[in-house]
Amino acid sequence: MLRRLVFAVAVAAIAACGDPNTGVGIEVIDAHVVRVIETGDHEGAKYQRLAVQLDGSLYRGEVVELEWDGRRALNENGFLSPGDRVLLTLSRTGSTRTYTISEIVRLPSLWPFVVVLAAALIVVGRWKGLASLAGLGASIAVFLLAVLPAVRNGDDPLLATLVGSIGVLVVAVFVVHGFNRKSVAALLGTLGTLVLVVGLAAVAISVARITGLGTEDAIFVFVGTQGKVDMPRLVLAGVVVASLGALVDMAVGQASTAFELSAASELHGSRLYLSALNVGRDHIGSLVNTLALAYFGGALPLIVLVSLGFQPLSVSINSEEITQSILAVLIASIGLVLCVPLTTGIAVALVDRVKPMPATSI
Repeated sequence: MLRRLVFAVAVAAIAACGDPNTGVGIEVIDAHVVRVIETGDHEGAKYQRLAVQLDGSLYRGEVVELEWDGRRALNENGFLSPGDRVLLTLSRTGSTRTYTISEIVRLPSLWPFVVVLAAALIVVGRWKGLASLAGLGASIAVFLLAVLPAVRNGDDPLLATLVGSIGVLVVAVFVVHGFNRKSVAALLGTLGTLVLVVGLAAVAISVARITGLGTEDAIFVFVGTQGKVDMPRLVLAGVVVASLGALVDMAVGQASTAFELSAASELHGSRLYLSALNVGRDHIGSLVNTLALAYFGGALPLIVLVSLGFQPLSVSINSEEITQSILAVLIASIGLVLCVPLTTGIAVALVDRVKPMPATSI
């Protein structure tokens, strides 16, 4: 049953994406490299001259000679070899066809790592690991099938993301951890913290004058949707999504701690709350650090660029791109900290509802 559910979700997600080679006014054709004709360096810019065979379209099997110099630039790690798959862009001028190598087909190279992840989850986590895979697939499907189309159609990005996030939370908590009081405590703690995160992020984006147009990709989104997407609210939605995983982790950990401490001892009420809170304090430090490193790891090229000093440091560190990354780390970290006492309180309240108070001797 679980395998059928995962398969159905995967098929639905793929179908929702449509033809992957179809774009707005762009015709893309699958091809592969037959041989490398030349590899050279022109005034510091590396390039390759390749013989490429078309694998699609009416001209399937035709071999063309093309130059590959990367999307923006090229180094040795981007050099192609015979057998490598590429995507070609076709343009027509009258009866003349012109092909350009648009991109390398990279996704298949990631499948071995997907298999390793799935195997590790199943071997170590067993049924919980299998359930987590199903939860991951369902979470991705929620964003692909619900959130993304809504944002693309010009609906409120924040509202669409919040609705999708609730769906993701329900799947992530109940599918992986089962339907029980512990899961209910984790879900309520996460939702409560999420409300605080949205409020804090909205204030921060307003105060910091974040337009949502600080990157080239963001400008393409704005222009490509003819201004239908509210870019500041899209940034706000991004902060919510980025915080979600860490908040679920923290909430589930705190709920589990409270229930396990209660089961293993006679703790209840304020004593149980304080004991679970002490465990949460240890968890906070490691998760906040992990969150910050994940953000700054993704922004490492930008940080290196700033350190080179091509523009004044005062201008660089106040750029919208860097400010937005720092803002996301700060808001997510605040959310993690607040999640601990909130979820712990909810979990203790639910524990005390089912666990009778020990009798006190007079």
